[in-house]
Amino acid sequence: MLSSSNNLSTHFELAVSFISGSNLADNVELQLKLYGLYKQSREGPCNQPKPPLYDLKGRKKWYAWSEKGSMSKEEAMEKYIELVKSINPNFQSEKTGWVTVSTFADKEEPISDSKKTISDWVKEGNLAKILTFKGDININDEMGMAPIHWASDRGNLPILKLLIEELSANINLQDEMGQTALHYAITCNHDDICLYLIEKGAKTDIPDEDGITAFQIFSESDSRLKSLLFHTS
Repeated sequence: MLSSSNNLSTHFELAVSFISGSNLADNVELQLKLYGLYKQSREGPCNQPKPPLYDLKGRKKWYAWSEKGSMSKEEAMEKYIELVKSINPNFQSEKTGWVTVSTFADKEEPISDSKKTISDWVKEGNLAKILTFKGDININDEMGMAPIHWASDRGNLPILKLLIEELSANINLQDEMGQTALHYAITCNHDDICLYLIEKGAKTDIPDEDGITAFQIFSESDSRLKSLLFHTS
């Protein structure tokens, strides 16, 4: 634990500056972890209302922050610093006289294939790697999403078909927020994914944790999406 609040704040600011120079564009999980700890460090416990269902990105960020509960700002700063160090061990702060500077390292190396999960392959659209998967396709990852949710979120129909037709993905599997692949497809306006899921028997009456069903989202969406539902029902 860092000895003083001023010292902790200084190290935290250096960690924020350091990680902003890293390439985390393809690692949504780490982005959300950093976001949640950052918001907790700056503002304390989450005081914002949960974003509406159609704001999928906003809801993920809200959960990342709200799950920190009553964690103190100081503890959140310490955890943020620890996370940055785990992302890139080259991060360190060096004190020279009264000036503290951050040692910036090269961008982190891409995740090696041996460390990638089925979710990573789905996000990448790597059909060949997905076909080698031997585990349970219907398990949610650290983000609370299973491969079928990622495929629907990304709008990748070939991957979605592979998961359902070849790897026996549960078409009505719910993520940690109770949302199905159809919830994701509607929210992201992936018409082809919506049509495919409905034709394959995806249920429209499964409520998420807020009690919202895919049918309700369809009813509030544009006429094109509604026509998909009523044409196939």
